[in-house]
Amino acid sequence: MIKPWLYALLSLALLASLLLGACGASPEPAATSAPGEPAQATEPAASPAAEEPAEEEAPAGAGEGVTLRVGTTYIWDTANPAIGWYNYTLRYLLYDTLVEEAGISNFVPGLAETWEVSDDGLVWTFKIREGITFHDGTPCTAEDVAWSLNWTIENEVETFSFYLASFQEVAALDPTTLQVTLSEPVGNMEYLLMYVWILPRSVWEGMGPDEILEFEDLAAGTGTGPYKLVDWVEGEYLILEAYPDYWQGAPKVERVIWQEYATEDAIVQALLAGEVDVVYELPRTAIATLEGREDVGLAVMPSTVIDELIINSHEDGTQPASLNDPQVRLAIAHAIDKQQIVNVAFLGYAEPATGVIPRSMGDWYNSDLADVPYDLDEGNRILDEAGFLDGDGDGVREDAEGNPLEYRLYAEDDATETRILEIISDGLAQIGISAPPTPMDEDSLIALYPDFDFDMILWGWGLDPDPDFAMLIFTCDQREEGGWNDSGYCDEEFDQMYHQQAVTVDREERRQIIWEMQQKLFDERPYIVLDYEQWVQAYRSDRFTGFGLEAGDILWKSSFLPATPVQ
Repeated sequence: MIKPWLYALLSLALLASLLLGACGASPEPAATSAPGEPAQATEPAASPAAEEPAEEEAPAGAGEGVTLRVGTTYIWDTANPAIGWYNYTLRYLLYDTLVEEAGISNFVPGLAETWEVSDDGLVWTFKIREGITFHDGTPCTAEDVAWSLNWTIENEVETFSFYLASFQEVAALDPTTLQVTLSEPVGNMEYLLMYVWILPRSVWEGMGPDEILEFEDLAAGTGTGPYKLVDWVEGEYLILEAYPDYWQGAPKVERVIWQEYATEDAIVQALLAGEVDVVYELPRTAIATLEGREDVGLAVMPSTVIDELIINSHEDGTQPASLNDPQVRLAIAHAIDKQQIVNVAFLGYAEPATGVIPRSMGDWYNSDLADVPYDLDEGNRILDEAGFLDGDGDGVREDAEGNPLEYRLYAEDDATETRILEIISDGLAQIGISAPPTPMDEDSLIALYPDFDFDMILWGWGLDPDPDFAMLIFTCDQREEGGWNDSGYCDEEFDQMYHQQAVTVDREERRQIIWEMQQKLFDERPYIVLDYEQWVQAYRSDRFTGFGLEAGDILWKSSFLPATPVQ
């Protein structure tokens, strides 16, 4: 159940869960879903970097050509694309895929110029671009793409073989034609291929599974992408250089350096001092300080991050019976002031939410959903009519058996999440529901899920750019150990719709099914979705301009390649 800060990370989380049996969380099945940083807009305090070398002590080569420096609190811990569960952003600068994402849920040609699918949805034929080369100079033809995909399947490369699970046969018909035969139709083929990097035979051929996992040479970063890996010191820095023969043309930014700092505030200070050009993890506490500066730009982008109140829906859960009542859930929805949450937690860089699929995902978002308004009078009226009354006058309603509407409300012990809990708790108190806010550490929170030992939990997700995963987590099978179903929701009709959309190749037909699934979840409320977050990063606008801001990450390939140094 955790919130990764980039939507791309979620895909990997799914993979980790399915292949490794991770407990329904996130890329690491459970990074916290702290919906933001503390709300006060304060000047970021100066904080030393873990390794903050002076300009003259910068990594070798930093002064050659146009260099963009990225401040981060972590450095990629391996150059091997076959292992590790994060930093897709970096990997897409090194490698290409057959299909790419230009903006959220907008898939465009990558190494494949065009593709078509047979009427039965089982045979996909791709036209591979001519003249593509890997960073080591070896060609990349349809034969090489076929080898890479088959190598991935045969060696069960854990970070992306999952996406090829339905691939029955992969073959090059000629140097530019790739044919993939599936065991069953796949409704989201373009999305799946976006997560499968094409790797060179010259580096990986002949390695067995153990050798693949142990390979840590810089050559592991060899791809066909716009940048090549030239230096990397874990915990300190990582350097990329533009690949001059990149098929889309050499990037204008000739060098990118990731520099690790001890804290996010330290990175903000480095930005203000001109020591870094991009702040990868911008604390929301720093936004007010950076707004309006002539030398700093705020990149405000859509994201697929949602924050939600999870309501225990497992028939064998430990929640009070009253919480399963649809009228109680509707009243709870009326008692939550989503706009206040947006203002307090995100300083306005979010929007009140309706369903599980965020607006950023285009027409996958069910725009017919009419949100439940914040209306305490309506919440009280609903509970009155449903027979939940305060018989003893203590301010807490009871059910027909005299059981009080008292619920356990949890979140991670974080300043912002605690404040959101207070907003929710205060609203519920005004309709006669007692739900004291209970923050706890991440491990303790995650430990509640296997036995569904909670009533309500504040959490969040960074969803994939395709709706499949957002629907998968509500299926019955995902309630099993290692699954992703954090609410315990299980409905046979919903499961049937999920399996139907998974094999529906016609996009409009699939969209209609996804809309129906969203409506069902909205009506039955295993989640009350609170907000859709915006992704905010900062950059030196006096040094760089022209970033595309549609993908949710300023360093995502489609956002970064248009970047131009200020002359």
